[in-house]
Amino acid sequence: MKKLLLLPILFFAFFLTSCDDEKDEKLEPAVSEIDAKMRGDWTNTMIKRVYYSMDDEVMYSDSVQYQTTFGFDGKRLTVTVPGGSPEVMNYTFPNPADTTIIEIQRGADKGQYKIAAISDSEMTWIEEKPWAGFPEEAAESEKTTSKVGVYTWRFTRKR
Repeated sequence: MKKLLLLPILFFAFFLTSCDDEKDEKLEPAVSEIDAKMRGDWTNTMIKRVYYSMDDEVMYSDSVQYQTTFGFDGKRLTVTVPGGSPEVMNYTFPNPADTTIIEIQRGADKGQYKIAAISDSEMTWIEEKPWAGFPEEAAESEKTTSKVGVYTWRFTRKR
């Protein structure tokens, strides 16, 4: 169960290994302004989770504070949880007409997120999971199912 809890964190923690001239020459060209702004290191500082009923009423809400590092290099996402080993995943923007959608892939696992806002210093992602169970930390048999879980990921650029 703990591995399942870390998967969302890993999908959103970024760490970019140190840059040198050789690595800079191998960077993928940016596919959009959003892609260009994302390049570099970010800290995932918070995830807010809101679960809605069939009547679109809030059933449950909570938030978690994080200090996970996410590093984007144009193709790979490196996620580093404090005290953990870096985990490398691939990312793409699957729809050229809508580059606010980013897809993260680790092996056979894929997740899509909407980049709701991005500036030079802050970034916000939204993920919607139909029929999400809560509370997140509970065993599957103890979770309540919602119509949709909406997850808001907040990041700040590392300087």
